[in-house]
Amino acid sequence: MNLPKLLHATRWINLLEKDGWVFASRRRPGEPNRIDAVTIVALHRENPAAELHRLVVIEEFRVPLDQWEFSLPAGLLDAGESIAECGTRELREETGLTASTIHHTSGQTFSSAGLSDESQAFVTLECEGTPDLKPGIDGERIHVHLYTQQDCLDLLEKNRRGEAVLSARLWPVLMSVAYAGNFAGLRVAP
Repeated sequence: MNLPKLLHATRWINLLEKDGWVFASRRRPGEPNRIDAVTIVALHRENPAAELHRLVVIEEFRVPLDQWEFSLPAGLLDAGESIAECGTRELREETGLTASTIHHTSGQTFSSAGLSDESQAFVTLECEGTPDLKPGIDGERIHVHLYTQQDCLDLLEKNRRGEAVLSARLWPVLMSVAYAGNFAGLRVAP
């Protein structure tokens, strides 16, 4: 097996080269393929009896972009942790909200295979509680938003006009909520 060559290593990411292709990786040469991170599609209910939800969207300052990005909560999967456990933990860390029901988990997905071998899984869940005013850990700068269907339409329009930066993982979720009024069968408030 032709292992990639390690060009540079840091705590969180490595630069590798294989067959003339240079790419970023969360693994070192020879480490097995695995799910690196979990992205959370969280739908918030004001109270357990409520039928309508709001989509949990975070706005986080991203140093590589040198600006704020709208995204879904997400984070790295710890060793031995399930996708649902990671989603529950990361949701709490990044928003202060508590997962109440796990609905769906995905298998391994990739977001930018031409640049990185980083993979992720998705979890769709319902949550409750009040968002923290200063969520996040280790210097993360995060604002939490609970979006209605109209809020999703408005954010898509701001993005189209160049007034808001969106994560590629958020855009299809916003489209679903904005135009269908639900995600994974969970209705979002108009």
